[in-house]
Amino acid sequence: IMKFTDISLIDALMSMGVSSFILINALKNFKEIIDLVLEKTPTNISIEDLKHHICEITGVIGVHHLHLWSIDGSTNYATMHIVTNEQDIHEVKKKIKEMLRENQIAHTTIEIERENEKCDEEECNIQTINIEEHHHHHHNH
Repeated sequence: IMKFTDISLIDALMSMGVSSFILINALKNFKEIIDLVLEKTPTNISIEDLKHHICEITGVIGVHHLHLWSIDGSTNYATMHIVTNEQDIHEVKKKIKEMLRENQIAHTTIEIERENEKCDEEECNIQTINIEEHHHHHHNH
């Protein structure tokens, strides 16, 4: 445009337009990037819905200590405690993992508990342990 007109202001206006376009798109992606860095729960998956679907699986009595996160925005991870009295726990885990895959959760860690088993982690109380205060000494006899 500058080649055919004598308006030198066009270069500055075009530069500001391109810069604005880049800034607007960067800000749109900023929240998503922060969520990934913080490994937040993916917004497209409801933890309450997952709990409900897991509890509908034959043999599952309950689920707790369920955590869901994503590292890269496309691969979702989950950890959970499953309460069951089924003898074939492998079949229960298989059904749970199939259901989770259908809900875009590819990597799962499942801890199995029995109905009468007390779980100290049923309510998520994350505590930090000061390693300096917990020394273990091993002695040879």
